[in-house]
Amino acid sequence: MSKPGVMRHMPQIAHVDVNCFYASAERAFDPSLEGRPVIVLSNNDGCAVTRSPEAKALGIPLGEPWFKLAPRAKEWGLVALSSNYELYGDISARVMELLGRYSAWLEVYSIDEAFLGVKGTPAELVALGRTMKATVRRNVGVPVCVGIAPTKTLAKLANKWAKNNPAFGGVCHWDSVPRR
Repeated sequence: MSKPGVMRHMPQIAHVDVNCFYASAERAFDPSLEGRPVIVLSNNDGCAVTRSPEAKALGIPLGEPWFKLAPRAKEWGLVALSSNYELYGDISARVMELLGRYSAWLEVYSIDEAFLGVKGTPAELVALGRTMKATVRRNVGVPVCVGIAPTKTLAKLANKWAKNNPAFGGVCHWDSVPRR
């Protein structure tokens, strides 16, 4: 039989994901883009591969060809940028280096997301998630969301809740997800 409170301190996994990574990286490099609808185009400027929240609000679908967007770009105030993979690699390295300070193990999952091993009560882990979120925003200039759970899959789902439900403020512990 386990002691009371032991389960609350079981190792957990944090999933940290940069929101709209390419657009956010461009905004970190050029702050005048903040608040404007921004898309980043694929190689050879073929189609939208990343959309800022403002571009999503305009109804621009992921993968939309630039030639279909170009006629209305000025009317929308849409900023379309060519991909800058050197910038994205640099921003990614900075984010991962910062995240590595919060855990004994860090698994880089893609250019804009990672898993970290974390320990603590749910409240302590949410506080840690808020600290990571604020530190990445302050030091690198990109927004992230954090999901925390006992497995990688559940951590990714918690991250999705953090991203899509403003009540979480960008950080969600799996225990906070409604069980319906």
